[in-house]
Amino acid sequence: MSLQKYIAPAALLVLGSAVQAQSSLNVYGVIDLAIGSYQFSGTDGSADNRRVTRVEPNQLTTSYLGFKGVEDLGGGLKAGFVLEGFLRPDTGASGRFGSADPMWSRNANVYLQSGMGKVTLGRQIDMLYLAVLQTEAFGGSFGLSPMTQLTFGGKWGNDLGDSGWSNAISYSTPVVSGFSATAAAQFGETADKSQRNGYALHTRYSSGPFTVVGAWQTVGSTAAPKAAFVKGQRQNFGLIGASYDAGFAKFFAQYGELDNSGFTGAKNIDTKVWQLSASVPVTPSGKILTAFGQSKERPSEGSASTVRVTHSIFTLAYDHNLSKRTDVYAAYMMDYEKVSGYNKGHTYTLGVRHAF
Repeated sequence: MSLQKYIAPAALLVLGSAVQAQSSLNVYGVIDLAIGSYQFSGTDGSADNRRVTRVEPNQLTTSYLGFKGVEDLGGGLKAGFVLEGFLRPDTGASGRFGSADPMWSRNANVYLQSGMGKVTLGRQIDMLYLAVLQTEAFGGSFGLSPMTQLTFGGKWGNDLGDSGWSNAISYSTPVVSGFSATAAAQFGETADKSQRNGYALHTRYSSGPFTVVGAWQTVGSTAAPKAAFVKGQRQNFGLIGASYDAGFAKFFAQYGELDNSGFTGAKNIDTKVWQLSASVPVTPSGKILTAFGQSKERPSEGSASTVRVTHSIFTLAYDHNLSKRTDVYAAYMMDYEKVSGYNKGHTYTLGVRHAF
């Protein structure tokens, strides 16, 4: 009796197992929900300055659901994909801010990676936002981080891009002696080439307890969803950040400048923004997080605008780990716009965050 009919299926089984071993697929995410009393700076009786008690999502981390996979192609080459969508678990809705977000608004890309670096194509993290979250105690929190709110937040932020770039391609170098860099380009995909491109650079150096990052981008037209652009309007944004782990505490500092050109009226402004923050372990499972940040808006050179606003935010929080995947936190945040007739806002919140 021939053994061929037994050997062939066995060989296919072994081959299939080997191929499967070279690939992976992961499902993961974070759910962050809090209850608190929320109030923001504004005039007496204004919607912002009224105190509201509510269940609020995404205070420390913007909740999301993700899928990612990678395949080993051999010879040191790998291919992979990432699909991640934001969630608002207080209502069950998708996105960060409502219908303005696409389904996979956190990440939606494919990549090729080897010892020479990584090329990514599709929606991916913005280089400026990456620099912010890498060098601050609150890790890019849209609910509690002063720098994130004053830069990217929908209420106060002046960045005309987004924390994620669609229609983008990037190249990241391998890490060499603690140094790495990424270059990215975004295409607005409109007929008018003068209005459609955004470009960004990100660099990082880390050695022992010390890390320093730098990032720069220029955006214009449909590359910036927060404004209806016309030809000639652009924004340049540069930021430098650093962190130092002293053992008893980790300290962070950031400084950035946003320069607008081609705008009129109130949009023709320049912004300088900075933040100091720290993470201080106080128990084996808990740490204190604190940050102070400030933005200063001033008219651009030659502008007829009279905009001169200074906005400050202070946050103090305690974060306690119940396990490797679940933590609870309590936070206080004060924000103040130095504008005539404006009152300070005071926010108090208690939350739970679970990663899976």
